[in-house]
Amino acid sequence: MKKLLLLIVATLALTSCEFLPKAKTGFTNYSKHVIEFRDNKIVLSDEYTKTTPEEFTQRLDSLNDELKFKKLALAELERVQSKKVDFELFVDDTNVENYVFIYTRDFVQFDEHSAAKYVSKLNGQFLDEANKQEIKYKRIHGRYFFTPNSKIVKLKYLKAHKKERKFEAEYIVSLKTGGIGLHVSNVDNVDFEKSIKRLASK
Repeated sequence: MKKLLLLIVATLALTSCEFLPKAKTGFTNYSKHVIEFRDNKIVLSDEYTKTTPEEFTQRLDSLNDELKFKKLALAELERVQSKKVDFELFVDDTNVENYVFIYTRDFVQFDEHSAAKYVSKLNGQFLDEANKQEIKYKRIHGRYFFTPNSKIVKLKYLKAHKKERKFEAEYIVSLKTGGIGLHVSNVDNVDFEKSIKRLASK
């Protein structure tokens, strides 16, 4: 009889866990390299892993202090943190200089005209930053495109200092559920545009 009562209590305890409220956050259900955000999915390559800012900083500390882009990566982390928004960071396991920030942002209603103005504004902002950082800056392209569920503005550019080069892309994504931003920094000229184009609600 005691065994039967224990079995019933254990069963009730297990089933009641299913009905407990789950913590809500902008970012949910992470696997190693799949970002699921507000019912949308962005797939990164297998080398990328979700990382904390502290782990990112520790890995950067292992790089040569003379590397210009070590300082730029730390400045990028500080820029995202200063926004005071929900964000996540994904870093390439094989090269800490390849990373992706994804963060919440205000919703922006884009059309072709407003998107072109926004790209121009972003370009001016990053050019000013490059001048202050004393690095060369070259805009590669600015684009506006959309999927059935989102409108996306992209600015891709190159930063260079002596022999160091970084390809960077800034995405502003407007969804029915709100806005998100992505900052992709990569030495291998990978910007995940194909994946971001496939943003689609489940």
